[in-house]
Amino acid sequence: MNTDNFSSKISIFIERIIEKYIKIPQLPDPNQYRVAETLHTLSSIILLIGLATISITPFVFSNIVYGLSITGSILVIILLVQYLNRRGKVKLASHIFIYAIWIVITVISFLSNGFYSSFLFAYITITVMGGLILGGMAAYHFAGISILSIFVLFFLDFMGLMPAPILSFAPIALIIISIASIFLAASTLILVITKYEEIFNELLEKEESLSKSNRDLIWEIQAREEAETLQKQSDDQLKSALMESPYPTMLHIDNGEIILVNTAWIDKSGYSSRQIGSIEEWLNNCFRENSTEIADEISQLIKSPQIQREGFYPLYTEEGNILNWVLRWTQLSKLPDGRNLVLTIASDMTSLKDVESALRESEENFSRFSLLTNDGIWDWDLKTDVVHFDPLYYTMAGYEIDDFPHLLEEYRKRVHPDDVELVFSNAEDHLSGKIERFSVEFRFLRKDGSWLWVMGRGKVVEQDQDGNPLRFVGTHTDISAQKAVEEKLSQYQLQLEDIVEDRTQRLNERILEVEKLNAALTNILDDYQIANEKLSSMSASITDTYQELESFAYSVSNDLRVPLNKLKESAQTLLKKYPSTIDQTALECIESVNDNTRLMDDLIENLTELSLLGRQELNPISINIFALVEDIINTYSDQIKKRKIKIDIKDLPPCCADENLLKIALHNLISNAIKFTNKQKKPEVTIGYQPDQTADRVIYFVKNNGVGFNIEDTEKIFDTFQRLYSQNEFPGSGIGLALAKKIISRHGGEIWVEAAEKDGATFYFDLERSE
Repeated sequence: MNTDNFSSKISIFIERIIEKYIKIPQLPDPNQYRVAETLHTLSSIILLIGLATISITPFVFSNIVYGLSITGSILVIILLVQYLNRRGKVKLASHIFIYAIWIVITVISFLSNGFYSSFLFAYITITVMGGLILGGMAAYHFAGISILSIFVLFFLDFMGLMPAPILSFAPIALIIISIASIFLAASTLILVITKYEEIFNELLEKEESLSKSNRDLIWEIQAREEAETLQKQSDDQLKSALMESPYPTMLHIDNGEIILVNTAWIDKSGYSSRQIGSIEEWLNNCFRENSTEIADEISQLIKSPQIQREGFYPLYTEEGNILNWVLRWTQLSKLPDGRNLVLTIASDMTSLKDVESALRESEENFSRFSLLTNDGIWDWDLKTDVVHFDPLYYTMAGYEIDDFPHLLEEYRKRVHPDDVELVFSNAEDHLSGKIERFSVEFRFLRKDGSWLWVMGRGKVVEQDQDGNPLRFVGTHTDISAQKAVEEKLSQYQLQLEDIVEDRTQRLNERILEVEKLNAALTNILDDYQIANEKLSSMSASITDTYQELESFAYSVSNDLRVPLNKLKESAQTLLKKYPSTIDQTALECIESVNDNTRLMDDLIENLTELSLLGRQELNPISINIFALVEDIINTYSDQIKKRKIKIDIKDLPPCCADENLLKIALHNLISNAIKFTNKQKKPEVTIGYQPDQTADRVIYFVKNNGVGFNIEDTEKIFDTFQRLYSQNEFPGSGIGLALAKKIISRHGGEIWVEAAEKDGATFYFDLERSE
């Protein structure tokens, strides 16, 4: 037991000595490590020769002191070289080793008979070692200086300048030195041969690696060509699906470039693809005042982590119509150059729930179509049944990367049981050469347990010398969207067949009905012609009657003024001639007569204007409506001051209208506003306009804070002689608003009101804008 422990300790001691003093540490540069090993080998050989020389110094050197000095110097140099070599200073150690050995050889040759020294042939060994350790050029360098040294020694000897030999060797020493030099040269040559053999092996390995890289490159090129073909097919399918979509659809990039506008968008908006060549043109033409808001929506979608945004906006068609559209933007995967791709889908707001459902279904289908551009790649090693799956192969079915091992059996487990035989029989047919390519549709198990429809394509890319397949490479393409479309098309086809059959039967029934109706229609056309003739006659009669009514109303209004004026004059005469004899009761009666005559006069005036309005021609001119309103307000100045009515006239834009008729309409609206603020402590009347309006129309308003009325009575107030309050509360003729409405209508405008009980009323009307 003790013997074993002692042996173990001796082994550990020797390993530590080797590790610390002999073994070369691993260097990062392989070439440097190879030089270090060579240097260590050669220096160790010289070290052993030196140690052996010391042991037999009396037999080698005639002068023992000189011999020990030279040998000791060489050993010190060798130990220094090995120390530096183990510390990683290979280059420094190499130069010290080669140059020191060369110097020692030169010194020994000079001191031991010069040109005739037995050490001159050692120059050959040092030249080979220099080339081996320091490189090929070092061999030429040492060969050159060695030859030069030999010529110098020859010259000195020839000229008789050589000193007497200081070192002399015994005959046996010369034999030992020759054997040692030959051994060292042989060792060097062996190392040179070994080095070049390693270089040759490395070249063979690089050639084999390059050959393998070329094969991999060829496979990659084939796979890329196949992927590009699939990519083009996918792009074509996506473009076809977008173009044939019944929903207006646009595909564009965040820099404003529009990639695609489908037929539905062009048909419904009326704009051609040239008119909406960029996002800016699209927004300005189709959405006008909402263009900035929509641009912000798209920008926020791109900057935020959201995938979708939506909004409701009016769209202006080329023909000037307005369509109410729901726009939904979906951010798709980025393009290879990093730009963001956005899908815009629109739909009319006929039924909100149906539209939202259709949008979701449409976008889900388009999202699936976009995935057609991403295929999972598999690489089957037929010798080992190892199948390499790339990351997208896992993620397209919902798996994490490397969720299942790279084995054929794992792939087989995830193929639908009903599709296993189809998939592997198709693969076997391709491997045996029966079919050119592997191509099959099947279901693949997703991680969540559902089934993903994929298109599997593949091809043998490597064979052995006998033509047996070695590698089988291919792709998986997600065709779930295509399958869903095919299923829907199948359903649509069945529905279409039922519809065609039903429509054919109904068409036959309608043909019989049409034949019956043709005869009836002939009779109806005859009756229609007779009725049309009667209608023309009645229309002419109605026109004559209307003109007679207008003339009658005008005549009656003028005839009523005569007795009314006489009645007014009689009342004034009584007040002037008999002021002292008239009692209070009579005075009140006379005042009542005056008030009623004034009311009757206003009524006749309004009736006259109403009757004349129908046959009066319009004379539209540009009107400064602000000045016109001021003139009307001035006529009520006494009443305004007395009641302290706050009048606010805004800066009104000009309009185009008949000045006389517009003055009548404004007079009625303003007088109406002043009258109905009679019961307010702080009466206010505002005349202004709405700044948010179209380019060719102006919307004005007359607002008061009077008693107001129930909004349900809106239609009544514009009817002739319709009153919402009694004559005692608010006197009037009941014609003013009807007259104002008719004047605005004759100008092609509209008049409407917003009001509430005890909260005032605002009357709006629009007229043509004047430039």
